Amino acid sequence: MEIKTLPSSYREKKRYIVFEVLPEQKIEFEELIKSVFSHTINLIGILGLARANFKFLSDLYDKEKQRFVIRCNPRDVELIRLALALITEINEKKVCIKSLGVAGTIKSAKRKYLEGFEFY
Repeated sequence: MEIKTLPSSYREKKRYIVFEVLPEQKIEFEELIKSVFSHTINLIGILGLARANFKFLSDLYDKEKQRFVIRCNPRDVELIRLALALITEINEKKVCIKSLGVAGTIKSAKRKYLEGFEFY
């Protein structure tokens, strides 16, 4: 017996936003996640974060280039980009988080913004 999945026309649409961290010192991924979540919750709240369907894609994190991907709903892309652009410090280390672009699929996000990317 197979589990039936929803047809693609009934599923919520998603967008994948690729960001790059420009730090003074290297930032660990766990520090980055905690800081992004806390700043985003401060700006849009827990309910807004849940409505945005916000999720880190930890398997797409590039340690060398300090790039990461966040999945969210299309209507909340600009709000998420704003929340991350306002982050100036992570654990008392000065950083700048730059949005590289938005894609509709993981495949196109990798092709456009994560060239030369290899899975760890």
